Amino acid sequence: MNSERKQIIVDEIKHWKINKLLPETYCDFLLALYTGGKQEEQVKKKKRSALLMPYIILLLLPASLFVYFTEMNPPMQMSLLTGFVICVIPALKMSRGQRMFFYYMGVLFLLLLLLSLTGIGIAHLPKGPSSAIAIIIHSFIWITFAVRFKTRSFFIAGLAGILLSIGSFLF
Repeated sequence: MNSERKQIIVDEIKHWKINKLLPETYCDFLLALYTGGKQEEQVKKKKRSALLMPYIILLLLPASLFVYFTEMNPPMQMSLLTGFVICVIPALKMSRGQRMFFYYMGVLFLLLLLLSLTGIGIAHLPKGPSSAIAIIIHSFIWITFAVRFKTRSFFIAGLAGILLSIGSFLF
């Protein structure tokens, strides 16, 4: 079999493995068969970096809360939070179609919420009503995302945000 046809088959098997169309052991066997065992090392290297990414993103949440709640210069807070958002976006693009996509989206939504609340502080708007309106807007975005991707957790979080913000106006 010529090398071009083998490469097409190997690419198709990788696609099956990534999208879980075949069990991983079958895909590993087929990849070893068609590549002569040379493909295994590359897959392991990719797995290590793929396993490290969620932990790095997980560390962004406490770091962003630390940045938000410390007495730091507000433009510095905005720049750090913007940097965190920029770090999440590539992970979000790489995880499209995988189960980690929703985790990264949640982290991104929370970072954007902290970023907008920090922006309200910089703009010298009245904190109470402006923060409540920002939370309501973000909650509607979360609900829209939940309806589009059929996730209950984002829907519940968005609904809770709306109810709590409206409750803060009433009480």
